Amino acid sequence: MTKTREKDQVLADYTAFLTALLPQTQGFLCHDRHGRPFWFDQQPIFDAVGGDAGFRKALQQVLDSAADAPHQLVRVERHNAYILSLADGAGTHQGALTVVAPTREGIPLDFVVDALQPALRTLRRELSLRVKLMGAQRKLTVQAAEEKLLHHVESVVCRPQESAKTLGDILELCRTYLSVAEAGMSVPDKQFRLLSSDGRDAGEPGERVDELIAQGLGKTGGDCVVVPIAEGAGQSAGQLVLAGWGQSAFSGRRRRRLARYVASQIDAVVARDFDPLTGLPGWPVFEALLVAESQKSPRRWPVLMYLDVDQLHVINQNYGRAVGDEVLCNFANVLQDRLQDLPMSRISSDSFAALVPSTDRESILGLAEGICKHFNSLRFRGGNKSFHASVSIGIAPLEGGEDGSSNLSAAQVACRAAKDRGAGRVEIYEPADQSIVRRMDDIQLVGHVREAIDQERLLLLGQPIRSLKSDEPFQYQEVLVRMLDKQGRLVEPREFISAAERYQLMKELDRWVVSSSLRSLRDSGMTQASDPVRMAINLSGQSLGDERFLVFVREQIEATGVAPELICFEITETVAVANLQRAQAFMHALKGMGCRFSLDDFGTGLSSFAYLKLFPVDTLKIDGSFVRDLADNKVSQSVVAAISEVARVMELETVAEFVQDDNSLELLRDLGVHWGQGYLLGEPAPLAEQLGQPDVVPAASRTSSFSR
Repeated sequence: MTKTREKDQVLADYTAFLTALLPQTQGFLCHDRHGRPFWFDQQPIFDAVGGDAGFRKALQQVLDSAADAPHQLVRVERHNAYILSLADGAGTHQGALTVVAPTREGIPLDFVVDALQPALRTLRRELSLRVKLMGAQRKLTVQAAEEKLLHHVESVVCRPQESAKTLGDILELCRTYLSVAEAGMSVPDKQFRLLSSDGRDAGEPGERVDELIAQGLGKTGGDCVVVPIAEGAGQSAGQLVLAGWGQSAFSGRRRRRLARYVASQIDAVVARDFDPLTGLPGWPVFEALLVAESQKSPRRWPVLMYLDVDQLHVINQNYGRAVGDEVLCNFANVLQDRLQDLPMSRISSDSFAALVPSTDRESILGLAEGICKHFNSLRFRGGNKSFHASVSIGIAPLEGGEDGSSNLSAAQVACRAAKDRGAGRVEIYEPADQSIVRRMDDIQLVGHVREAIDQERLLLLGQPIRSLKSDEPFQYQEVLVRMLDKQGRLVEPREFISAAERYQLMKELDRWVVSSSLRSLRDSGMTQASDPVRMAINLSGQSLGDERFLVFVREQIEATGVAPELICFEITETVAVANLQRAQAFMHALKGMGCRFSLDDFGTGLSSFAYLKLFPVDTLKIDGSFVRDLADNKVSQSVVAAISEVARVMELETVAEFVQDDNSLELLRDLGVHWGQGYLLGEPAPLAEQLGQPDVVPAASRTSSFSR
């Protein structure tokens, strides 16, 4: 039995007792101390008496002043209504009992009071208890509803779905648990005007939201509560409105507190789903749309546009990040101006994407080129200088895919081609375009490269570098890295290295090679500077450009205990020059520890000899293009001779790579080259095997070819 039924039963028992004391009665009404109906036994009597204006006035007088008007008699149509105060001795009201009798009985008020006085004292105590119990029950009900609201709102916020659906669900929960007639919200700059209503008010939902907000603004409580969303600096991004609290048991104070909580959750959804700098939808929202749209047929937006602001990192470096942010915000404004209501997103720091409904080549090109032209016409200032910015755009059909990244691939490749062909331009994905096909292959392969690094499906090979001066047993190995696919087969180096370079994975790959190479030396037992071994490790420009890479190398040397003198880092001339200052700092720091450096592909640059003054190298590695035809080409012989002579004067060692025949080998000895490398002198083999650790070579790779 519910609390309400228990109350009704108890008061019905009292009225039976009261009827026995005063048989002439027609019915009873009980009101609480606020004048609200608490209980009645006859609906017709309540309808006839309870709604009468004279009765309501007299009831209020009794409740307001027990001393002046403790009891009153009011005539309502053919009824006498005896209003009896249920006040204690201190004048504190618990409510009032109204006894209704026919006017023909003509019972005096004093008689009714005297006759019912014993029962009134008991009823007053019972009413007080029941009011307290019901108040406690209301509090528990309100608290339970509040807890359910908080729990369900948090669950909805964490659910992966579109922002509009999430916010609509939050408003529905407000109506359900707060018992409000209408819940609405407006965030104008995100184009959100949502309303959840019981349907009693017709009209356009957005207009109704604005109307409710206008009614509630400036008020601190009441039937319409309005609170700001994302309030800051005296302004707000929008408002939440909760209206029609008539059936709700929540107090005004609690109403505003809950409204502020709901507004904070709405703000969290907006902050999560929209880029805070540009205001555009973020990648998670756009990715969900991409995947959903790619699986539809026909597609509403069949074409994807990938847009990348050119050289943003240069703008940040030269003019500061604030200017870079200004460039991005202006580009977002250009997108919104040109694309209007089309789906768009800021994917990362400098890249954006949009879906386009048209498949007409000319109209898409016109739209994209208009964006390029508009953005390029803008002028930005950085300090006392002004500059223009540009954007490259790739366009491709939206293909099916299980995630957003796979859907972006073709458009990204086309955008990369646009940058390579001059930037600030538009390229459409063409499957027959070989440069685009190559980039597409790289994008597909880059995921396999990252997976191989994470799962250590990589293999280190060592190719011997032999002394051309003596037959001393000195192990000089160049470390080569190979990738294994999931079946344990070798992947061509030119394939995965190309993908790793293009998509910035060389830093991770270099770190793996350095740490694995040093561990191999440690495990072989050759860690002392006096051991007859030297290991040449290639470094990429991406690693040289990373200021944290030097710290990593130092940590690995200290952790493995390998003497720095056993390590020679090979850096190509092109990479060293492209990262001049960083390369110099890196080389000098490790040179001070005892590491050696080799300048790879030497002789191919126009200023190769001039660069020798800039870098603290120990070895010059003569580019293989001069060694392959050394026996038959006088120019190659002259270049090798010149390099060898300069190295002798500067007390540097020389290594000739791609040694493939005996004639070339003898010429290299005659020209004074110190070391040789090539298939004639030794093919690549697993590094662990070269260092005397055959058991650690992966079984799947032992029968594979390790040639370059």
